[in-house]
Amino acid sequence: EKGNILKRVRNYVPILIPLIVSAIRRSMELAEALESRGFGASKRREPYAVLKMGRGDYAALCLTALLLAFGVYASLYLPLPQVDIPIKAPVVWRL
Repeated sequence: EKGNILKRVRNYVPILIPLIVSAIRRSMELAEALESRGFGASKRREPYAVLKMGRGDYAALCLTALLLAFGVYASLYLPLPQVDIPIKAPVVWRL
């Protein structure tokens, strides 16, 4: 395009403003994603964390297995109480 430098810059302003705004938004999203994944939290990055079972984990596992076994036993061998609710017939009013 022809013209002096100020005219050319003014012609590009409608294109540059949305470009800059979208670049800033994208950088903010990327920074948030990196922060949520722990980048910058420590000097040394690890690809994964090794998890080991502790005493509490084994206790929870045993308790869950016992509750499951009791539930199966109760549903198969213990009688369940039955509640009989009498059903009343609707009253039809005659005038």
